Amino acid sequence: MATLDLMSSGLNAVRQGQYRANNAAAEIARMGVPAELPAVNAVPVQPATGQSAASTAVETNRPVNLVDNLVDLQQARQEVEAGASVIDTAKEVLGTLLDVTA
Repeated sequence: MATLDLMSSGLNAVRQGQYRANNAAAEIARMGVPAELPAVNAVPVQPATGQSAASTAVETNRPVNLVDNLVDLQQARQEVEAGASVIDTAKEVLGTLLDVTA
């Protein structure tokens, strides 16, 4: 049914917007964390065995661009609003279809 496809599209847009907002907020929050030089070459270890969990170094000192992340937050807000609008429209269409058939 086309209405369910619309709701699915709206929910996907909201989900994508939330994901984008979470990533941008995490990057902005990371700006406040002081850079630790030893952490650049740190390799995470498994708690149970103490063996390295990955073969590549974890990069924690990469630069954070505040402007890009703030733009991502605005895009995320607009994406969520658009998805919510699609969901509202699909709800109205479904309601109208139910009223017509009843």
